[in-house]
Amino acid sequence: MNKPTDMGSQAKALAGTWGEQAPPAAPNEEEKLWGLLACLLGIFFIIGPLVAFLVKGTSSYVKFFALQTIFASLALLGVGIVLGVCFTVLAAVPMVGYLIVTVVSPLFSLAWLALLIFVGLKAKSGTLYLLPALGSVARQSAYRAGV
Repeated sequence: MNKPTDMGSQAKALAGTWGEQAPPAAPNEEEKLWGLLACLLGIFFIIGPLVAFLVKGTSSYVKFFALQTIFASLALLGVGIVLGVCFTVLAAVPMVGYLIVTVVSPLFSLAWLALLIFVGLKAKSGTLYLLPALGSVARQSAYRAGV
């Protein structure tokens, strides 16, 4: 027989998987700057954060933000492919399809830019901001023992 679960404990467990968290070790100003750059260089897809990872990858703080941005860029690529297929189908619909494509595509790009700026500002403030699903993987990779 299963015991009923406490909804409050489930909410607390989920809250720890994404959002703002304190890093295990306080970053210095240089690490904060490189964390910001790792996020903002996400406008260049994977190449920008990869540069930050290769230059300052010895810092777990910078490594976290670079990896999270790389993972988010890859997720964005997948979403972009799906949206591209949908847009191709919708473009065949006269007037309505064209209107949807021309409105949604720029909004999608602006949302990506806003996310990069938001997470970059969190990096500059010295806190970790974990994106849902991607952030926990990046944190485990950056802060694992022995790195």
